[in-house]
Amino acid sequence: MTRASIRTPASREWLEECFLNRITRKVNKDSTVSIDKVSYDVPMQFISSKVEIRFLPDDMSSAFILYEGVHYPIRPTDKNENCRTKRNNTPGIDYSKLGGGC
Repeated sequence: MTRASIRTPASREWLEECFLNRITRKVNKDSTVSIDKVSYDVPMQFISSKVEIRFLPDDMSSAFILYEGVHYPIRPTDKNENCRTKRNNTPGIDYSKLGGGC
């Protein structure tokens, strides 16, 4: 092998990304994914989609979703914050207005 045949990477970031672990997960309705029994919040735009998550096993703080060349960070779910989050709940069914019955 000669020096002329050695290729250099496009960028340092590209080279580092080549060594990240990759997993595919389906995003739950509450905008979370589970990795090794730990729940992570992901952007809501990915709800019900399959996403590719890249990460270093010993540094999950740098984990991200790679989608169309853009990095979307993920973070561990804060269960206390999650339980206080306002949700857009659909109105309940008023069975007295549906009629029918006896």
